[in-house]
Amino acid sequence: MSKARPRGRILFSLLLLLLAVGPLPLLFTAHKLVSTTHESLELDQKSIQQDKARGLAQQVALYIQSLRMQVQAIAQTLAVEPRSGVFTDRIERIRNAQSLRELVDPDSPIPIYYIGIVDLSCTGVGSGVQLPEPEIDDFLHQACMRGREGGSMVSEPVLASSVKEPVLVVSSPFRGMQGQVEGVVLVVAGLGPLWRMTAEMAQGGIEVYIVDRRGNLVAHSDPARLGVQTNMSGIEIVDQFIQYGQTMSLTGAFTVASEQGPIRYLGTYASIQDDMGWGVIVQVREAEAFASVRRSRTESFWLVALVTLVAVVLGTLFAGEISRPIRALARGAHRLAGGDYGTRVRVRSSNEVGVLAEAFNQMGEEIQKAIEQIREAAAKNKELFVGSIRMLANAIDEKDPYTRGHSDRVAHYAKTTAKYLGMSEQEIERVYLSGILHDVGKIGIEDKILRKAGSLTEEEFAVMKQHPSKGGHILAAVPMLKEMTGDGLKHHENMDGTGYPEGLRGEEIPLLGRIVSVADAFDAMTTDRPYQKAMTFEAALARLRFLAGAKFDPACVSAIEKAYTAGEFLREATPTSVVSDDQNETKPSGEENSFDNRRAVAR
Repeated sequence: MSKARPRGRILFSLLLLLLAVGPLPLLFTAHKLVSTTHESLELDQKSIQQDKARGLAQQVALYIQSLRMQVQAIAQTLAVEPRSGVFTDRIERIRNAQSLRELVDPDSPIPIYYIGIVDLSCTGVGSGVQLPEPEIDDFLHQACMRGREGGSMVSEPVLASSVKEPVLVVSSPFRGMQGQVEGVVLVVAGLGPLWRMTAEMAQGGIEVYIVDRRGNLVAHSDPARLGVQTNMSGIEIVDQFIQYGQTMSLTGAFTVASEQGPIRYLGTYASIQDDMGWGVIVQVREAEAFASVRRSRTESFWLVALVTLVAVVLGTLFAGEISRPIRALARGAHRLAGGDYGTRVRVRSSNEVGVLAEAFNQMGEEIQKAIEQIREAAAKNKELFVGSIRMLANAIDEKDPYTRGHSDRVAHYAKTTAKYLGMSEQEIERVYLSGILHDVGKIGIEDKILRKAGSLTEEEFAVMKQHPSKGGHILAAVPMLKEMTGDGLKHHENMDGTGYPEGLRGEEIPLLGRIVSVADAFDAMTTDRPYQKAMTFEAALARLRFLAGAKFDPACVSAIEKAYTAGEFLREATPTSVVSDDQNETKPSGEENSFDNRRAVAR
């Protein structure tokens, strides 16, 4: 039997349908809209960052250019001073006049904290804020040395503790009337305006900062970083700028480690177009950049969740209205299939399910009627079948007046023995029919042999032993009957192989034949015959035990004993024994109480 396929429920099907036409399309549409919005917002964010980075890079370049031009203007002013002479005298006049003090202005658009004028020996005069950092002194010396060779210089930014901001050393040589280098103008300028520029650029959570070619922080949009020297090269986008970006710009995502864990950023860098190698970085946290997308996604999720909940509730209610009557029909169908043909279902639905319920009830009524008719016909057929078999057995018993009622008694003993062997009801019924028909072959035996009161001759006994084979031929006309009862014809086979007609031995003899053999012998020994006085049941059972293993199956002998002990073989419970009118004839000499004589064996 093939394994039943698992079946789904209407509720699940309906819910899937509702989800397929409701929340799922909505979820798909929301996903597409959010994805499109995310992509559009990302493009806009990148565009904004690129514009800010490029704009700030241009402002920084202009600032540095203006600083250089301002220093060059001071050098040119010195070069055209009307009172020329020995340069050392000019420096002395500047010192005495303290004219450099007017050029120092920390509050100007380009704050100057210090200005100095030195000769070719790098000695001269200066004015402004005292800057004690050794790096600044080193850059001033480098600027002087480069200026003696006719070159100008802009140093790397240095954090000046006295002014608490990064400063630059800027220099420019000035020349005499003959074009020769006479001295160098040295200026220490502040980068405070760059901090204000970055702060103005930072809006909407955007961070803006400027780094030099080594990744050192020059300016930052966060004022808290002012006065703190920081190297930013550990940030991925700054590292990319140091390696690749000094002649290009790039926008992309990167991760920054923090105490709260890694933070995703979207950043852009742009190089400042001069020879300093600085770069502008613009970055924003992805969480802030795409906050609107995240809100849209959350709102979409809750909307889909609400629609899904409504779909589930409505689907469950509607599915219940549909599935309850169908489940009632299914339960009724299972009961009907299980044999409860009086099953009816009550369904109030006025739709197709109600029509199906009415059809089911009508089908149940028709099936019940048909089953009753089949049962009646089966009972009649069985009665006719068993009656026909009994009629055939009675015909056999009537032909042999010495064994009248023998077939019924053997069938009774065989059936009871089968019961105590633990056989099923169907097998017991088969044993019973075999007991009735076990001697059907005697119909083909001549009456003069069958009715002979005395001992049979060898020739007569040989004819008598043919009755099992003749029984097989008779039953062959009804193959089903032969299949059911044919094994009972082997009741004359012995366990030791001395029986007939086939001389079968032990387990070769069918169990049904072994049962009928014990029942047949028990009845032969417990009924009066012309040649034998009936034994008591106890004596017959003792005789069976004695012959168990040689002639009879020990298990069958044990079963018939159990049946007797249980009271199954009381005289009043056994089919009536019909004894012939010749039972008082004188028994042939030498055959008294002998079960092994030919007539007893044959009959």
